[in-house]
Amino acid sequence: MKQSLTPISHPVICDVSLPGSKSMCNRALLIAAMAKGITSLSNMLFSDDVEACIEALGVLGVQLDIHREDRRIVVRGCNGEFPNKHVQLYTREAGTLTRFLIPLCATQNHGSFHFSASERMMERPLSELMEVLEAQGCEVEYLDKQGYMPFNLKPHGLRGGCAKICGKKSSQFLSGLLLASPFAKQDLHLVSGADHQQPYVKMTVAMMSRFGIATTVQNNRYGIVSGKNYKGCNYPIEPDLSTASYFWALAAITRGKVCVRHTTLDSHQGDIRFASVLEEMGCQIEYTDRGIIVTGCAELKGVSINMRNFSDTFMTVAAVAVFAKGETFIEGLSHTRLQESDRVAAMSEGLQRLGVIVEATEDNIKIIPNLSALHGAEVSSHNDHRIAMSLALLGLKVSGVVIDGAECVKKTCPDYFERMAKALSIEENMRALR
Repeated sequence: MKQSLTPISHPVICDVSLPGSKSMCNRALLIAAMAKGITSLSNMLFSDDVEACIEALGVLGVQLDIHREDRRIVVRGCNGEFPNKHVQLYTREAGTLTRFLIPLCATQNHGSFHFSASERMMERPLSELMEVLEAQGCEVEYLDKQGYMPFNLKPHGLRGGCAKICGKKSSQFLSGLLLASPFAKQDLHLVSGADHQQPYVKMTVAMMSRFGIATTVQNNRYGIVSGKNYKGCNYPIEPDLSTASYFWALAAITRGKVCVRHTTLDSHQGDIRFASVLEEMGCQIEYTDRGIIVTGCAELKGVSINMRNFSDTFMTVAAVAVFAKGETFIEGLSHTRLQESDRVAAMSEGLQRLGVIVEATEDNIKIIPNLSALHGAEVSSHNDHRIAMSLALLGLKVSGVVIDGAECVKKTCPDYFERMAKALSIEENMRALR
């Protein structure tokens, strides 16, 4: 499918309400599934990744009452024991689900779990996680390539004790082990080799606490007492800040004013830092009771920034940077080459096809607007939702920016183009001004 945004000449002024964070939705679903008792999850996102989680939990026998119109799911927790233990699990393209569900299945004392996924997901390495699980007593039979799906997992529970995880390529490995840790036979102490703060790990720890499991954190060491279980609760999901970045970008690019409702500075999501990047570029940021408001400026400035800890929004920054005065240099990106696409290469390719001068290395990307001549062209999404949504933003200022493979936005924001069209409409802008 091919999609584009219509160029506009007026500032965008609107309020936007967004469904919940994909990262938080899948964490909450998996914790609730393992919990004792009933959990009600509100402001759910029904995207491809979340649907993959719902489907997998159904295969495992977890009872879910789904209320799509109300964006709510009621989960009847299985108290640490999946009803179905001899199953085939297909995790589609969901990296979060894959890296969390594997260690949760490893907590079971018996069974056989076959894991497979989409072609791209099966190209993403899992050896860091699998080596820890094997050391914890799990049997793994690789069916193609060592350290990659597809494989059969035969669990014998987690032994506990001390385990080390590198964590430099993805914090999801550590988060997955943390989610599974309460079910270990002995207290589990995890040591991360990451040399930087990991906001998504902080999110995991905070959500575990909300469901009744405390984690002792000291620098890169995490301690969890075994023998306890998650407790069901009512849990509202925060709006997705990765998706919010595209709507705040509207304000920056059009010199407009956009409020994403119910967003707050104390969000569990690391992508909250995207707002501070826009502020550094010259935008005004307001943290209000209604939500976070971004107001564009007369002239955007290029920035130099390390986005290692909120890299899901680096592509949005790159799109906004096209309209800035001065170069923008973004580093800390090497791990994004192993995500839904090689994101540095895919973003560089798309920008260059649109006439933007870009320089890239293994770990960084530089956007050089003063040498660029932005024009319309058809660009590939590389089946990556964030590439599609970011490159589409350039179509706000020049006609003919067409995203080929735009259907990939269903991974996190299925109605992205419809939401954008509404936000761009004169009627919506007039309503916001009233």
